[in-house]
Amino acid sequence: MPNVDNRPPEMVPETKDRILEAAMLIFGEKGYHNATMAEIAEAAAVGKGTLYWYFSSKENLFAGMIDHGLGLLERKLYAIISDATLSFPNLFKQITGYYLEFAYTHRHLARIFLNSLHNLHMNGELHDQFLQLHNRFNRLNSELIRRGCHEGFLRPDLERERIESALAGLLSAFIGRCILIDGDHQLAAETDFIYDCFINGLGIR
Repeated sequence: MPNVDNRPPEMVPETKDRILEAAMLIFGEKGYHNATMAEIAEAAAVGKGTLYWYFSSKENLFAGMIDHGLGLLERKLYAIISDATLSFPNLFKQITGYYLEFAYTHRHLARIFLNSLHNLHMNGELHDQFLQLHNRFNRLNSELIRRGCHEGFLRPDLERERIESALAGLLSAFIGRCILIDGDHQLAAETDFIYDCFINGLGIR
């Protein structure tokens, strides 16, 4: 790690965040393989030397961007699910609503995360990083399902893994809407719809 006294003049506390925001934009638009460090430096309004001062390689920058962005999402979701006072309906809607809100306000990062496990299969370290993140979010969703079963909102005869897959499918579909469809999204209404669909189904009884 370089001595801070030897940092170039343009290195200020906001620079790293600006680089990470630019990385989300460029990686989100072009994907990992097509994005270049030069494009990210230009988008961040920094020189390439400054960019490489913070991040020694494109892979290092990509990994740092993911840790920074998805770490915010993960910490918020775990704060919600750690609240033992929330009933399952409120817990489900808060978790689901924040997933949608995060995807809507961080479209580039959400797009990267949804596509990464397929697009980065040739890069072992990055693939492993995304797989670990994917597994951590799966564990969070699994805890949500466990609470639903424990409180009697979900059918006990269904396999837990299939319930988790159904939830993941709904979340992915509506997160995809937030990413792909421009305009204002009625996030509260979409959250209510996901809950109603998940708990009550779509068919007429």
